[in-house]
Amino acid sequence: MSSLVIFLSLSLSFNSLAQKKVWSVGPEAGVSFSKYGKDAGTNSYKSGAIGGMFLTYSILNTFAVTTKLLYSQKGASFESIDTKQTLNYFEVPVIGRFFLNKEGAFRPNIFVGPSFGFLTGATNKVGKNDRVDIENYKSVFNGFDMGVTAGLGFNFLISNETYFIIDARYTHGLSDITIANGNVNNNALGLTAGISFGF
Repeated sequence: MSSLVIFLSLSLSFNSLAQKKVWSVGPEAGVSFSKYGKDAGTNSYKSGAIGGMFLTYSILNTFAVTTKLLYSQKGASFESIDTKQTLNYFEVPVIGRFFLNKEGAFRPNIFVGPSFGFLTGATNKVGKNDRVDIENYKSVFNGFDMGVTAGLGFNFLISNETYFIIDARYTHGLSDITIANGNVNNNALGLTAGISFGF
């Protein structure tokens, strides 16, 4: 009898844990504010676009892992020469997301993790002129950029297993993005909104 009770208790425990393992997927888009750091010299933040998809696996009701595939514009503004430089990346953040409550219609959370960027192009914009592609960008900039990203998330329940999500994050580049002498890194703030569909 006691063995049966233990077996039933374990079964219920495993079923409860399984029910908490939830996948969710959705689109997100927003704006970034980025600049260069370290040896870059005087520069300031410029705005850019962010957009893509995310996939989240909720291991517990207080912890989840999110992977994103984003198109992300970084770069910097050089006011002394009236030039805005944009670096276009496919960015893949992989973050651990820690929820501050176990359930509810509002799920605030904090997150942190590595971010991997793959450069796809670069442009310069001088004054009010059109953007001009930097055709030899592969000989000027490194194609891979690794960083650490962290921030705050706000999940709002809008229907069954569907959340409206706002993420605000800062990404600090660890890689030297230039091929020339010196060490220049990306620093970026991002604000995105999206819809999460659970399944």
